[in-house]
Amino acid sequence: MRLQLKYTLKDFDKGKIISKFGMEKGGNTQLFLADTCFRRMVKYVPWETGALATTVTVRPGSVTYEQKYAHKQYTTNKGKGIRGKYWDRKMISAEKGAIVKEVEDYAKKTKGNK
Repeated sequence: MRLQLKYTLKDFDKGKIISKFGMEKGGNTQLFLADTCFRRMVKYVPWETGALATTVTVRPGSVTYEQKYAHKQYTTNKGKGIRGKYWDRKMISAEKGAIVKEVEDYAKKTKGNK
């Protein structure tokens, strides 16, 4: 069963990223946030062949792991090191500040241009 993980501003510090900077639904900054989460999550995703971590669809506001076993791995994988179940939560806990800064810098630089 595939697994879609969704991310919104409420998962992060709203005060750091202003809505006028492309954070509306489907905006470029929303896509940048999802892509940033995906890039940073790779090191937390269980890895045997790499198929789970790399067979992904990134859209504004979401990262979808497409493998049929994604949901099971997300909820049950014991993992090794930092890899394992609930990888998005681990990533946000460890890297939230850096993500907010990266997205804030992107939003300021692009001013949310589509």
